[in-house]
Amino acid sequence: MKIEAMLWILVLMSLALALVSRQYRKYGLAVVGVAVLAIVAIIVFARQDEAQTPASKSVPTQRSQHIDFERSHVAKLDRLDPEAKNRIALAEIRFEQIRPAADSEPGSFESIRARLYNDSARFKLTDYGYYLVVQDCLATVCTTIYDQRGLESAAIPANQARDVKIAIRADETPGLPPFKLVGSVNIILSPTETRAFNGAATP
Repeated sequence: MKIEAMLWILVLMSLALALVSRQYRKYGLAVVGVAVLAIVAIIVFARQDEAQTPASKSVPTQRSQHIDFERSHVAKLDRLDPEAKNRIALAEIRFEQIRPAADSEPGSFESIRARLYNDSARFKLTDYGYYLVVQDCLATVCTTIYDQRGLESAAIPANQARDVKIAIRADETPGLPPFKLVGSVNIILSPTETRAFNGAATP
């Protein structure tokens, strides 16, 4: 601080004057005392201001910004092929064998695996939307502790199935899982939309 520096200079000058001249010693010491009190007061007020000042808005937050490139890509394809989302009915796809990934940590997991069936008699599934719910079950009571929506690409011919993997999105706090199970897990995975682009009929 400029004011604080000037006060320190005044203190040093007053001390030097008091040592050199007995005539001004009393006044010099008085000036030194006032300057020291002023410096202490400035330091105290400065620390209070720092404690009350919120974090600068220019500091970027640590929240991960999930940019859904798949959604943007599918939206572009929808404009080119508007009928793609109507070729396979939602009732014609289903998830089975839903389970956490085998390498999951106790109480949490980073992904789930499932088998996705395409029951369409004619069209190849190229993209699917889903709604994922994770429930923590204690005795007979299950509580939803996490949910996630997404859109993924696929390549599942008519009347076939493929194993799929859906990643759990990272938590906003680095190093911490998005949820922690206390009891047993119940995973609900439901399809929400379908795509069969470019008239992807199975030959």
